[in-house]
Amino acid sequence: MTTKRVPRGTRPRKPPRPASAVEAAIIRGMEQAVAFTRGDRRGARVTTVLLTTRTASARRAPEFTAMRVKKLREGLKLSQPVFAASLNVSPETVKGWEQGKMRPGSPAARLLEFAERHPQLLTEGLILTPGN
Repeated sequence: MTTKRVPRGTRPRKPPRPASAVEAAIIRGMEQAVAFTRGDRRGARVTTVLLTTRTASARRAPEFTAMRVKKLREGLKLSQPVFAASLNVSPETVKGWEQGKMRPGSPAARLLEFAERHPQLLTEGLILTPGN
């Protein structure tokens, strides 16, 4: 059996030991955070905090212009009736928004905002008709 000589300075080094208990705790915490994001929940401590009007507030729903609504719908490649059904509004409502005759109210604007940021939330509930 022969052993290979490794040139100096090319051996894998052990990670340096933390100089203090604080550093060791930080490193351990970072390792746990990485494991948690990868799906390993063993030993994880999750703290949930109740948010109240004393500790949090919500920003106003954004304004949706006719062009912004139409751009969102066309970007999702949906017809007005299908877009309306996915939002649980009438096709006439979507038509009114896109023609500038009506503006989405605050709840609808919030829903449109979510659809704009996360389009899969809107499209995952659609049922495709066979043969089309």
